[in-house]
Amino acid sequence: MEAPQAAASQEERDYKFILKAVDEAYRAVECDGGYPFGAVIVHGDEEVVSSHNLVRKDTDPSAHAEVAAIRQACKKLGKINLSDCEIYTSCEPCPMCLGLIRLSKIKKVVYGAKSEVAAAAGLNGILPDVFIEYYQKSGIEMVDGCQLLLVEAKGMVPFPSFCCLWDVQI
Repeated sequence: MEAPQAAASQEERDYKFILKAVDEAYRAVECDGGYPFGAVIVHGDEEVVSSHNLVRKDTDPSAHAEVAAIRQACKKLGKINLSDCEIYTSCEPCPMCLGLIRLSKIKKVVYGAKSEVAAAAGLNGILPDVFIEYYQKSGIEMVDGCQLLLVEAKGMVPFPSFCCLWDVQI
């Protein structure tokens, strides 16, 4: 069983990097007029890269936050095997992003909002349970990252349509 202090430390770490992913989601909306998704690649306790959705900016339907972050991390680290890294995302990754996460061998995904919430906002499709089960069997750990607490801490009231991603009533 995990020691209480170690569990708290892991929660604090996850919280820190999820907040960074949410910051990136803000950047996508505020700077690029893009879709509100962000991602952070972490090695140990250090951020390797962070990115946000670039679909509209780059006119590229594959330029999701996770894809952009993985591409940048591979270039920065000089390798395509990211098995010693984790990814933090503002929303549960779509099938394309999960496929790339698997190909890059990332073993842990911590996400803020469920795909169902994004789908309800008209931003993303629902990720079928069978798909998640398949990737979990392949060794990817999927962790729900305390969505409501993150939004309250971030104070997302200025973006009512964005708030619905994290199921916040304003």
